[in-house]
Amino acid sequence: MVLRRQPLRDTQELLVLFSPRGRIDCVSRVSTRRTGLLEPLTCVRAHLRLGRSLPQLEEVSLERTYSGLLADYERLHWAGYLLNLWLEAFPGEIENNDAYRLLRLSLDSLDAGLQAEWLVSWCELQAMRLLGSDPQLRRCVRCGSEQSLTWFSVEAGGAVCPECRGPGARPLTGPVREWLAFLQRANLLRLAAARPEAEVVLQARGLIVDWVLYAFPRLERFLKGGA
Repeated sequence: MVLRRQPLRDTQELLVLFSPRGRIDCVSRVSTRRTGLLEPLTCVRAHLRLGRSLPQLEEVSLERTYSGLLADYERLHWAGYLLNLWLEAFPGEIENNDAYRLLRLSLDSLDAGLQAEWLVSWCELQAMRLLGSDPQLRRCVRCGSEQSLTWFSVEAGGAVCPECRGPGARPLTGPVREWLAFLQRANLLRLAAARPEAEVVLQARGLIVDWVLYAFPRLERFLKGGA
């Protein structure tokens, strides 16, 4: 998957790919034959040769494009956001087949027409789970109580009870907590069949945006209007 493409020299460009091996930075020759193959949001099969500093892209062939996303501005925006989320969340060349599969599955589903904000929220929480930084929702993160979890604190790490509520905590209703917990554990089939109330989705989206921006503040330009 091509995450980023940028000029490097007159005859070369820097590519950032994401594969089951994790992130791969490599160098490609500028070529009109490759132009359409190396745009971000394109799945390719690439053969790399070790170079002095970065691997060199020797051969490339097209595996998958996302025509549905390219024809829909809102979905294209969300797809671009997911690419940048992966750049922030998985920066190293560390084998991570789960992260690769999650990105491909999310983009495939977004392209197929699954409700965009639900899917993006699901994908964000699944990515946070892979990173070991998903919010705790079953008990108060400060005292361990499972009762009266009516507040949400990004700084604390998830749901908190009224006694443990601190500065910056936001209200957390039962339906919103249930929707967040559902997003954490559901597969895509269950997500597609869900029927949450619009207000619940809106409130949960705001909490997820706060959670993501706390970890990755540089994504604010993508999420500023997306909560």
